[in-house]
Amino acid sequence: MKHKLIAWLLVLAACFAFYASPTLAAERDSISVTGHASAEVAPDMAVLFGGLEKRAATAEEARENLAKEMAAFKHLLLVQAIPDQDIQTIHYSLQPEYRFEKNRRKLTGYAARADYKVKIKNLEKLSDIIDKSVNVNLLIDRVDFGLNNRSLFENQLLDEAVSNARSKAAVVARAGGRSLGYLIRASLGTVTGATRTMNRNMMMAKLEDGAAMESTPTEINPGVISVEANVSLEFALE
Repeated sequence: MKHKLIAWLLVLAACFAFYASPTLAAERDSISVTGHASAEVAPDMAVLFGGLEKRAATAEEARENLAKEMAAFKHLLLVQAIPDQDIQTIHYSLQPEYRFEKNRRKLTGYAARADYKVKIKNLEKLSDIIDKSVNVNLLIDRVDFGLNNRSLFENQLLDEAVSNARSKAAVVARAGGRSLGYLIRASLGTVTGATRTMNRNMMMAKLEDGAAMESTPTEINPGVISVEANVSLEFALE
């Protein structure tokens, strides 16, 4: 009987220690909330992706023809005051091409290609750059619209999301007769939607519309970018 009583006392002591543990006490004296902020902002820069491609009977001829077009493209960008560091060659290839005749592979020539990524920090130059790029045979894959000071805008949006979360937590704390204490934990979500893309099909439609009237410049309407930020915060309750 005495041994059973001791055993029960040990069980009760263990239960008391469990429920009085700091972890559970912290859970009862804290609140977790999420915060959200969103905005629509007009883009102020663009990144153009496109390529130049030449075919010829020999590798040297294909390389030489492509080199001339690359030089012409680089020149028109420099005339538009696009600095060297904003002009990136992201891919270059020079490869043989074949066709099959009677189940045998036959060399038909060579293809040289260079792909570019060009950052355009002044959107007013975009239409003119597109029109002049087409004149030097650039094939435009897509244009991404974004923000020059993206990190500054993201920080402002995260600040709004944190304020939104803190406001929610304060309301809930007051409803329970408590006040909001120090920040225990924070998880910052990724800011999403900071770019907008115009793909090749959209670009070709614009260019074909402009081709009907030879002197009409390409008109690009970037619209607005919808940006969202989310945070998760945990506050102590006092």
